[in-house]
Amino acid sequence: MSRLDELPPDQSAALSLLLRQRKSYAEVAKLLGIGERAVHDRAHAALVMLAPRRARELTPEHRLEVGDYVLGQQAGVAERLRTRAYLASDEPARAWAGELAAQLSPLAGSGLPEIPAAAAPGGAGGAGAGGGAQEPQRVSDLASTTPASPPGAGEPGKGAQAPSTPGSSRTAGAVLLAVLAAAVIVAVVLITSGGSSSSHAKTTSTSATTTTAKGKGPKVQDQIKLKPTDPNSKLIAVVYVLAEGTKRAFFIAAQNLPATKGFYYAIWLYNSPSSVLPLSRSPQVGSTHSLAGGSALPANAGDFREILLTEETRAKPTHPGHVVARGPFKV
Repeated sequence: MSRLDELPPDQSAALSLLLRQRKSYAEVAKLLGIGERAVHDRAHAALVMLAPRRARELTPEHRLEVGDYVLGQQAGVAERLRTRAYLASDEPARAWAGELAAQLSPLAGSGLPEIPAAAAPGGAGGAGAGGGAQEPQRVSDLASTTPASPPGAGEPGKGAQAPSTPGSSRTAGAVLLAVLAAAVIVAVVLITSGGSSSSHAKTTSTSATTTTAKGKGPKVQDQIKLKPTDPNSKLIAVVYVLAEGTKRAFFIAAQNLPATKGFYYAIWLYNSPSSVLPLSRSPQVGSTHSLAGGSALPANAGDFREILLTEETRAKPTHPGHVVARGPFKV
């Protein structure tokens, strides 16, 4: 049963305005004539009351991060992607977020952000909460996303097989890349709007500029086509660099990948064997032979010249394993 009816009136009002009317802390504060911090504290106190046992399993810092994510109060794409990675890698945090989503659904309906599934086993945990630096030589979990298909794109994963003739192969590749480009732009909109449509977030947009009206929200700063290292590979992969203010994140979409059996895929920034930086690991790749997801980029990402997609078998690799695909990187 939902505990919403048991909340004090001020906490209930704060949640209703934040979720039902999709307001920010600042907007609610103005409506109620109180301080923004007061709105924040009442909303987070309400979250603890809705799922107290699960809340006690998290540190205060993690509760604040997950609470802001569930309430749709994280302003930047990098913050949201980082929290998704953390939820995918941490069972107590994911359980609390899931219980909150169930409790809050009468208020928010389908407007709640997605709670990601558990990351693939056998690897490192997700990026830490609160913007802390990742541990050295650690591959954080790639936050899995499932962007809605753009109009006319068809069913995800269909039509991705390479045709038999070179000419038709080039045509199919161009079509798939166009679909992937449209998909990531839809993903940008969904990230910005917390998984719901709104008057300023149209999922029918077909260009990066139209998805970020009046310069608001994340922008696609760069698009990198990764080249397979195996000349016979049918892999098609694109990495997008997303920018919002001074923050950067990346989003990868790939098709025709071998399913992960005894290994996982990882993303690296690379200069040389002695100058590498692990970015993320992907969820398992199954029968769809595709992956899509993203994560925040570190502040020193601009120091690297290449981005790699690799196959890894070790839990904490210190250098890239078998390179599946690579491409030039710049921020």
